[in-house]
Amino acid sequence: MLLSVGMLLLTVSMQACDEFEYSPYEVRLDEDEKDLNKRNIAAIEALDIAPTDTVRFVLTADPQGFYQENEQLVRHINQLEDIDFVLLGGDLTDFGLVKEFKLVHEDFKTLKVPYVAVVGNHDAINNGKEVFSAMYGDYDVSFAVGNTKFILLNTNYLEFDKQVPDLDWLEAELKASATYENVIVVSHIPPTNTEFGEEKSVRYGQLLNQYKVDFSLHGHNHNYKYHFPFGEELPVLETAATEKLEYVVFTVAGNEVSFERVKI
Repeated sequence: MLLSVGMLLLTVSMQACDEFEYSPYEVRLDEDEKDLNKRNIAAIEALDIAPTDTVRFVLTADPQGFYQENEQLVRHINQLEDIDFVLLGGDLTDFGLVKEFKLVHEDFKTLKVPYVAVVGNHDAINNGKEVFSAMYGDYDVSFAVGNTKFILLNTNYLEFDKQVPDLDWLEAELKASATYENVIVVSHIPPTNTEFGEEKSVRYGQLLNQYKVDFSLHGHNHNYKYHFPFGEELPVLETAATEKLEYVVFTVAGNEVSFERVKI
C-alpha cells in the first residue's frame, strides 16, 4: 500500500525527532545523566572512608571543547592507584549547550572513580544554568570524606547578576565544619579575578582565614598557579585546563594536605 505524501512526511518527521535533537537548547537527558553530583557524592560517601584513612583526589578543570584531550586525561587518571574521586572545576562547556555537557560526561563517566563538578561561567550562558541544574544539581553543595569537608561554591559573579558567591551560605558551611580536621573550598573563578566580584573577594578571604580553610581550589584561567593572595596560611591553587594535559593530585593524611602537579 502506497503512502500519501502527507503520511510520508509525517513518518520521516517522527523518525527525525527520535534520532536528532529538536533544538540545541532543549534539555533532554537520559536518566543516568541526571543528578550526577548527588549520585556521585553518594558513591564517595559509600566508600566509608574513616577519619584516620588517607584520601587522594584529583583536581582538573575547563574541559570545554577539548574532547580528545579529555579522553587522554581520563585514561591517564584511570592508571593511578588509590584515587578516591575527581573534582572537575567548572567550564564543562563553551556555550552552555546540552550537547557539550553530554560530550564531556561521556568521557568523565569512564573514570574508575566518581567525579563531582562545580559550575563555570561558560556553563551559565544560554540555557546552561538549566542544563547544569538538571545534570549536576545545586550550584552550591558540600560533602565530607574522612576527616575533610569539601565545599563547592558558585563564584560566577557576572553570570548570576552579582548575587554570587553566596558568602552567607559559605559561612554557615564553614561554621558547620568545625569538627573536621581539614576544610577545602572549590569553585571555578578564583577570588583574585575581577569576575569573582571585588567586594565578594575581600570577605571571601576573611572567611577562609577566620575558619582556617586548608585550600582554595579553582580553574578558569587555564593555567596552573599556586599563590597566597590572602596570607601565608591560605594557599590558593588554580589548575590548568584539560587541553594542557595536566592535573593535580591531592593527598590528605591526618591534618596534612599535600599535592603533586602531574603532566602527561
